[in-house]
Amino acid sequence: MKREYVVWLIIVLVLVAAGVLLGRWLVAEAPAEELDLQPKDAAFREWFWERRTLDLVTQVALIFAGALGIAAILPGNQDIPPPQPDLHSHPKESP
Repeated sequence: MKREYVVWLIIVLVLVAAGVLLGRWLVAEAPAEELDLQPKDAAFREWFWERRTLDLVTQVALIFAGALGIAAILPGNQDIPPPQPDLHSHPKESP
């Protein structure tokens, strides 16, 4: 791997770990009554479940963004030179 990829990989792993730790810390600090479902939360969940179009569009967008990210990471075909024509072979002439 190139050094730049290793550096980016380390940065991403550190950010993911920091996000997980921050999320756990915030959930642990929240009072128990805030974690219970409130009526407005239940109404939102019902509304969101009934309108699945928004959910599906979001999932398609995330999958497309992931595919573009993978395509950006993978190397292109610039490293492979195009084939050179063989100068020693001549096409046969038809009579």
